[in-house]
Amino acid sequence: MRKLRSIVFSAVLLLMVSAQGTWAQKVKVYDLGHYPGGTWAAAFAINDSGVVVGAGDTASGYTDPIAVPLFGANANQWFDLGILGGTFTGFGITDTPYCSGISNTGMIVGQALTSEGYFHAFAWTPKAGMVDIGTLADIGYSGYNVSLATAVNKSGTLIVGWSGSEWAGMDALPVVWTPKVVGTPGGPTTTWNIQKLDTTGFEQAFWWWALGVNNFGQITGTAYDLATGTEPGVVWEPVSGGGWKITLLPTPADYPHAHPVTINNMGEIAGRVASTDFSTAALPVFWSKQSREGGSWNFTVLPNLPDRPWAEPYGINDLGDIVGESYDTNDWIQLATRWSTKNPGFVKLLNFPGELSSANMINNNGIAVGSYRETLPTLPKMVAVGIR
Repeated sequence: MRKLRSIVFSAVLLLMVSAQGTWAQKVKVYDLGHYPGGTWAAAFAINDSGVVVGAGDTASGYTDPIAVPLFGANANQWFDLGILGGTFTGFGITDTPYCSGISNTGMIVGQALTSEGYFHAFAWTPKAGMVDIGTLADIGYSGYNVSLATAVNKSGTLIVGWSGSEWAGMDALPVVWTPKVVGTPGGPTTTWNIQKLDTTGFEQAFWWWALGVNNFGQITGTAYDLATGTEPGVVWEPVSGGGWKITLLPTPADYPHAHPVTINNMGEIAGRVASTDFSTAALPVFWSKQSREGGSWNFTVLPNLPDRPWAEPYGINDLGDIVGESYDTNDWIQLATRWSTKNPGFVKLLNFPGELSSANMINNNGIAVGSYRETLPTLPKMVAVGIR
């Protein structure tokens, strides 16, 4: 455990003592592969210190939440975050134990199996290790024994996700975890309190996901609404006195299904919208307001690449760089793709290796992370690519 803490601490300290602006210029392609002794790995997030987090199997054969720093004395030294009591074998991208986000303080969030066989959201820090942050069952929602932390903000002060009775079940509800510092004989300890987010006005909606969060408490998410037969994209914004108010995000005509995945500290939301029957296309979009504090939400449709009518943005940084994937019209093979809020007409494939790839997040130094497959039958490997 001491070694694991030192790896993350050194990567976090590097943020303070290094010239960050030169990092991305030095980065070309970091082909990270997989955990030593494992067979596959996928990256889902990266912080501004260059710590990459995701999932993969280890030499033990178990699939675990894993991470690896790109820089510093411990660069390329993988670490396994551990378990909540239960073990998992096999290959999967999201329905496995994995890390979904990492803050600039070194906090990592995701999901892991308990000894009872339930997926629970966790928060991992160098000091405390992996901590079960609970489910809605803890506050009286009977049977809501499953949870997933989908994201943490850069400051490590808010965690978002969902909780339900089964993994990605129809009864999933959007949740937020807020920190509380309590005194203990060993010193101050942070605990996390779960609460359901407001869903007023969406009484017939189910299958909720809270997906992204920024340092100002803005949260993005989606659900499925039986009343309209659509996926409404929503944003929760903090209100005076505590709590969050939900707002429906606008979509283009004939593209009512919205998936607002991620939000940056400028209040820009990246995601996709899909046609009524999902058959025509999925358009990459971003939502923004005149200012983070006021105004109404507006959308900007970003371009699709020729012969790639389906696009899914997954990550955005504070500079407006957006990354994700796009699919071709022949065999629906996805390739890592990038866009920009500063230049809405720009679209380009990222130079990820392999025949199939996806980018899931990009940090403020312009380093995108994700996974690739050398050929279609092979298992995925982690990769990081600098775009600046």
